Amino acid sequence: MGIASPFNAVHERLGANFKDYHGWSLPSDYGNAQAEADALTDGCCAFDLSSFGKIEIKGTDGGTLLETLTGQKPGPADNKWIWAKIADAGNEIIARVSNTAGGYIVFTLPEDRQNIVTLIHRRIEENSLTDVTIADITEKTGMLGIYGPKAVEVIGKLVPFDISGIGENGVMNVSLFMISATIVRGSWIGCDGYEVLCPSIACGMAAGAVEKYHKKEGITPAGMDCLLGKIAKNVESIRKNV
Repeated sequence: MGIASPFNAVHERLGANFKDYHGWSLPSDYGNAQAEADALTDGCCAFDLSSFGKIEIKGTDGGTLLETLTGQKPGPADNKWIWAKIADAGNEIIARVSNTAGGYIVFTLPEDRQNIVTLIHRRIEENSLTDVTIADITEKTGMLGIYGPKAVEVIGKLVPFDISGIGENGVMNVSLFMISATIVRGSWIGCDGYEVLCPSIACGMAAGAVEKYHKKEGITPAGMDCLLGKIAKNVESIRKNV
């Protein structure tokens, strides 16, 4: 049995079929793969992105660390994220890097997470960076992706705070009932959408909104089988252009 997503109870109530993906037990589908694919093209889908790497970087040397990782200067502007190519022993790993007032977050594909964590620590040592702290928060958080042409409109109705100011590739830290969350505008597959990153203890509340309103608002729960091929295609395109 793989690592359980903090959203798994909701997945079960919605009828998910589970498989192991890179050591995580996640929905493969919800019984109608074609309906999920159609919704991603014409409406919006909700995906569990909890297995994707989320690595926090804080401290005054954080920008320098990112430059040594990506070779990109400058990095992401305030409250923005960018695609980044991270070189490791001849391999080019595609990641996404965000910048908010709280520091940076490196978002990785599940299979790249451990390699990037190891590489980050190596770069800190090689460059004698002292004012930087690293935290792999992947297993302490959950992340929902709401993707598709109607995602922005739908999520704007459901979240209890104003996210209209989050433009393309934007990032916002929000707080509700003393629980902090990060809202990301964009997706791993090149379409529009939002991603909601929150502590594991808040995942029931976040997923509960999707569970309660998915029929009324046309949010289709979708599994990894609907998502992974599209990610691979988009990442390969990014690899050629970053």
